[in-house]
Amino acid sequence: MGWFKIRERCPTCGLELARKEEGYQVGSYMLNIAVSEGIWVLALLSVVVTTWPNPPWNVLTYGGTVLIVLGPIAFYPFSKTLFLALDLAIRPRGTE
Repeated sequence: MGWFKIRERCPTCGLELARKEEGYQVGSYMLNIAVSEGIWVLALLSVVVTTWPNPPWNVLTYGGTVLIVLGPIAFYPFSKTLFLALDLAIRPRGTE
């Protein structure tokens, strides 16, 4: 398996990981974007607050761009797994 491909089933318990429901993956995409943007906002605020009154605006501009592009890619498999865990907490296995 690769970074962008999830296994169809858990090798240990057999839980279906790749849900076949239409639109199911949209939740993990939204979670991925929300967490990535949250990390970007926290990083931006922490750098501005710690370096005030002379924040490094060039570093923030280019570093923020890199973080916004690479953050969702780095968090992608974790967002799929975390969204599945949230879905299982709301809709436990065997209720469908």
